[in-house]
Amino acid sequence: MARRRSGAVSSGAVSLLAAGLMLAAVLQSPARAAVTAAPSLTITPTAVGNTFTVGQQVKLGFTTDATTVNWTVRDAGGTEVAKGSASAASLNGQLPLSISTPGWYQTDLTAVGTDGSTTLGGTDFAVLTPHDFSTSTDTRIGVAGALAFSSASNPGLESVPLMAMGGISTDRDEAFWSAAETTKGVIEFPQRYKDYKAALDANNVDFLNILDYGNSLYYPDEAPATDEQRAAFTRYAVAAVDQWGTEHTTYELWNEWNLRDPNGAAKASPENYVALLKMVSDAVRAKHPDVKLTGPSLAVINDWQGWFTKFADLGGLDYVDAVTIHPYVQPLDPEASVAYVNTIRSIMAAHGSTKPIYITEQGWATGTNPSAVSEPAQARDLIRGQLLSYGNGVARYSSYNFMDSGTDPSNVEHRFGLVRNRLDSRGALAPKPSYVATAVLARQIDERPLIGQTRFGTNGYDVSFDAGGGQSVHAVWAATPGVVAATAPAGSTVKVTNLYGVETTLTADAGGHVWVTAGPDPVYLQGAVTGPMLPSSRFALSVASEIAGDPATGTLTFTNPDAVAHDFTVAAGGTETTGSAAPGATATAAVTYPAQDSTGARTYSAKVTVDGQAVALVSTTGSATPPLSVTASHVLSGSGKDLLRYRVTNASSHPLQLAGLDWASGNASGTLLAGCTIAPHSTAEADVPLTLTAPSTWSATLRRTGAADIKASGKLAPVTAATVAKRHTVTLDGVIDPVVAKQPAIALEGTGTPPVTGWGGPSDLSGSLWLTHDDQNLYLSAKLTDDVFSQPNRNGNIWGGDGIQLGMTAGAPGEATATQEIGVALTDAGPVDTWRWTPTTQTGTPPGVQAKVVRDEAAHTTTYEIAVPWSTLGFAAKDRLLSATVVVNENDGTGRRGWLTWGKGVAETKNPALFNAIRLDPATAR
Repeated sequence: MARRRSGAVSSGAVSLLAAGLMLAAVLQSPARAAVTAAPSLTITPTAVGNTFTVGQQVKLGFTTDATTVNWTVRDAGGTEVAKGSASAASLNGQLPLSISTPGWYQTDLTAVGTDGSTTLGGTDFAVLTPHDFSTSTDTRIGVAGALAFSSASNPGLESVPLMAMGGISTDRDEAFWSAAETTKGVIEFPQRYKDYKAALDANNVDFLNILDYGNSLYYPDEAPATDEQRAAFTRYAVAAVDQWGTEHTTYELWNEWNLRDPNGAAKASPENYVALLKMVSDAVRAKHPDVKLTGPSLAVINDWQGWFTKFADLGGLDYVDAVTIHPYVQPLDPEASVAYVNTIRSIMAAHGSTKPIYITEQGWATGTNPSAVSEPAQARDLIRGQLLSYGNGVARYSSYNFMDSGTDPSNVEHRFGLVRNRLDSRGALAPKPSYVATAVLARQIDERPLIGQTRFGTNGYDVSFDAGGGQSVHAVWAATPGVVAATAPAGSTVKVTNLYGVETTLTADAGGHVWVTAGPDPVYLQGAVTGPMLPSSRFALSVASEIAGDPATGTLTFTNPDAVAHDFTVAAGGTETTGSAAPGATATAAVTYPAQDSTGARTYSAKVTVDGQAVALVSTTGSATPPLSVTASHVLSGSGKDLLRYRVTNASSHPLQLAGLDWASGNASGTLLAGCTIAPHSTAEADVPLTLTAPSTWSATLRRTGAADIKASGKLAPVTAATVAKRHTVTLDGVIDPVVAKQPAIALEGTGTPPVTGWGGPSDLSGSLWLTHDDQNLYLSAKLTDDVFSQPNRNGNIWGGDGIQLGMTAGAPGEATATQEIGVALTDAGPVDTWRWTPTTQTGTPPGVQAKVVRDEAAHTTTYEIAVPWSTLGFAAKDRLLSATVVVNENDGTGRRGWLTWGKGVAETKNPALFNAIRLDPATAR
């Protein structure tokens, strides 16, 4: 009998969620004490899960006692698509939005009170392309629904139409034995189980029913371990099939037996599982021969291979119609789970089985836990996980789980859902990006059989499906983004759909190709597409770092390999630019994306038309950073007094006004820069006196009217025994300046940690260091005695030969964690190499660093003069305080023997708290 599923839920069929399920948005109180309470703001969805279809009016419900409501709506790419402000009274609790492009959208709301106080909140919504699933027989896409639970982890019956709307064909759920048999010998399933099964039937969603767990009426442990206990469980299993039937219902015996109750009598062993499986299979099939019974619901953890092999050895494969596994790999990407599927299949093949494999749980949790992933990463991981599974022959896939089971972002178990918890402040059942991505996948592959999976490049995947009539759908992605060419008949159209359902139509050029960017987010190509995806350098898009409030600018590059010129047009950011590429030449076109105030991740796209035909859709990612930032530094006055210097930097191209900077350090606090306007690309500074006798902290809150507060904090440490560096500009000639030589030297004698192997005294390796400075540079002068000089390495490997390494941070030792580690060496090849190892984002030749190194073989001395620009370090000379260590590496031609150091924290271990303090004395060295 054909399986039938419902299509899109009509607006009339969507009920409002119960008022008791609505939760006030998280409040953010103004930084200054208000004489009245901040306005209230509560999200009250008008449609279940804030999910709409193209053509429906999007309306976002809320309640507030504010006078004004401001809003900003961003799409999944981080682009602002709507923005406005209106009186709360005129909105009357509903924000209507004219948005009909498919996708996932994030809405930020600000409720403004009569006194100007604000409360921040928001919600998310989905716009889906209508799709009729009513006659679909496709059962590949499932979820773990938790409709059997009685806690806040249960999404409620109103979630079932939302599942169907998202193209989800199967709910993996439970009807627990302990709830069905509360009186021994009487099995009656609770009405709430019958109600959710009726809701599944009404929405044509299949039921994957887990037969699971123990019953204290029969034994104390969770799992049955004797024939008598197994017989009791088997009676429940037969009753379950009697109750729920076999039409559109599949059964899974137990959940992760190999992990459950390992200390109980059953010991989570394959022997006890197979004994239960055989008894249940024989009894159920005797009464319901058409039943589909699956197992072992294997958790891929501990010795799962050995467990599954023993399960197969014991004949377990004979009693199931499909093998079910849970190949979690979070936080790794889903490609890591392919090996698990292949191993399961190889064990099955060794036992003569070709039965289907179902993945009945796999998921990625979002939130703040270190093992969690971002919400966009969850979306792409779940879709890639499903596509990889289908491409590797998996018959069904159930995402874990449909709704977040809680609201604690630090609890991994709370945040596996495709939609938000019923008590979430952003709205009950509001969609996460993964819900929309799942709905798009369902629309792309519905009743389209797998063609196969191919690879391209080093980490590219193409999973294709037969769309009929010579058409196919290709799901394409690559861990490392790059442009690929897809082959299609010249002049034919190819519809490109992104992860969230946005469609673009391209036309194959005369050579039979269209071009798209394959990146971490799968993209779908539908058309008469043939052959493998071909990595291509034909088109490239780059966008400079974006500052919120300023336009983002970039470049589209078109490399023309043809013997004829091509005119081209680039559509990006709502505008078009044109260009021409000569034969065999490369041409560029500037692209601009409109300014927007939002910060965070961005996706930039550009459609390229060549000779009047749209042939390419290329994209790149970036991040928009706030225009304002606040930092603080422990600095010294000219006389050496401790100060805390707060800095507010405006990185944007327009002036920005501050309400104030609220600061605190130890028991002191106050407000700085109230009403200050910071010019474009400028920094405002303000100093606070410090009295430090022990480690302390600082914090700051930067306030702007109508904008979210910016917070920062850090550590403070007393300055003890600072080395004084006087003012002097060093002449880089390889001879220690006479003025420098008159200053107290830092002596380098003795052994390092670990000691230099076989150190023979000062004539083997020793020397003196001097530090000076001016407004442009920090200078290190050194004269070293070294009996044998050897530096066979270059660039980033110079630490292994004779040379110097400097570790530097701003402030006192232990205050900063970001270290500048720079090295200088005279190489055996002749040049003096400079290198920066950290920060790792700046690894390479450090800009502006100059060095002169002279070796005197007769005297066995090496002289170093090094100038490191403050601009390279990111420190300010006027702050007059930094921390540093100097490492002198030793190599006598047989490899690195060790080192001498002034201070520690680079050679022995990476720890800037071990550096030495340096005070920059404004007095000129004499």
